Amino acid sequence: MLPFPVQSLLEIFNNELADVRFGDMDAKGLADLAAEVEAAAHHVITAQAALDAAKAKLGEQQEAMLARAQRALAYARIYAETNEPLRARLDAIALPKPSKRATAKLEEAPASAEGSPKADGEVEATKPRRGRPRKAETAAEEPAANAAE
Repeated sequence: MLPFPVQSLLEIFNNELADVRFGDMDAKGLADLAAEVEAAAHHVITAQAALDAAKAKLGEQQEAMLARAQRALAYARIYAETNEPLRARLDAIALPKPSKRATAKLEEAPASAEGSPKADGEVEATKPRRGRPRKAETAAEEPAANAAE
């Protein structure tokens, strides 16, 4: 972490000027200071890594909170359909949209729950999907249903 010119000077003091002392300047004194600088730089790198990890964790938690708050707001709006004062208060709340990363995580969760591999290689089926089937699923089933008739 020492600049190249300082490293070059330290090299000269460790070789050609190893036995020379200029007041309080000598090879050992410079080497000690260089070691302190290197230790401080290492400390900064470690602290920066910890800070980056803490910021990433905070961002994940904020995204999770935002996603949960949006779901809660949606449920509350449905609940408040017949309660005008509550509905007005809920309509005044404008939550920001989740980031694309948070949206992708929410979309990954149902896909990974479709089946889980067993120890012997089979795929264990999970609960059937709720809601309306996708167009692609119904289009694939129609020819088979028409052939059966």
